[in-house]
Amino acid sequence: MADTPKSGESSNIDMSKLISEMSKLSSHPFSSHSLPTSFNISSLFPVPMDRTNYLSWKSQFEDVLEMHGLATVIKNSTYPPKVQEDGSVHPKLAKDKLVLSWIKATSSSSIKTLLIPCTTAHQAWTMLAKRLSPLASTRVRILRDQIRTLRKDNNTTVTDYLNYAKSLFDSLTQAGVTMDDDELISYVLDELGLEYKELATTLHLHPDIDFDRFYDLALREEHLQKRMSLIMASGMAMVADRASNERTLNSNIPSHNHNPHHRSGRGRGRGRHWNQGRGSRRTEHWEPTQGAWFSDRHS
Repeated sequence: MADTPKSGESSNIDMSKLISEMSKLSSHPFSSHSLPTSFNISSLFPVPMDRTNYLSWKSQFEDVLEMHGLATVIKNSTYPPKVQEDGSVHPKLAKDKLVLSWIKATSSSSIKTLLIPCTTAHQAWTMLAKRLSPLASTRVRILRDQIRTLRKDNNTTVTDYLNYAKSLFDSLTQAGVTMDDDELISYVLDELGLEYKELATTLHLHPDIDFDRFYDLALREEHLQKRMSLIMASGMAMVADRASNERTLNSNIPSHNHNPHHRSGRGRGRGRHWNQGRGSRRTEHWEPTQGAWFSDRHS
């Protein structure tokens, strides 16, 4: 009895051994001889996979497999060997069961029901692609139609319009369908209108431009058009102000054309009887500064 450890001590020793063994397994998560058993894959997939998010789940799940060196597991169509010569579990079977458990752990309850007959990761992966492919095909058709019928209203900026088109293109690529940049650019450019005819000419001269380069050129063209609009608006405002100032100036200047005495011979010092002197001095002559003029008495 003295040599028998207490229950609490036995529990502590067992737990320490378990932690030690797990640390050995997780010390080299990328090694081909150890499996990432302590890795919690559910933390990367807070939303379980179902028929609505299958494509996004598939893309992220493939990234996880590549990160742990398990991408070839879902491609192996043969059944992995179960045990080795020494009777231990074969590493290929352990990898296959690990990936299969990850698929089930990140799936919704309805998808888990479909996965019950699957005994390998390859079977589960193939079945999911087969069962969920009709939805993927419908999604692809919708994305293609949205790209072909792109519309840009007056309230939408070119930046938002291009970002929306790029998001559709990325979703189509994620679904496993490829589209050439030339085809996408042609759909996007048709809706920009005649204001971007110079950009269309540039693309015609350089047909090897990809969508990212086209994106930069379109944003630059939008910036130039906004700048020209501001310059034209500023010039029109200056012309309007100048015309208003000229009208105001002309209205303040008195006009001489309406003077009733202008060029009528009744200037300053010439009254109504300007040619009548004082008393009998009517016949006296008047000498201006230039030349001499004598009044004709008989005239």
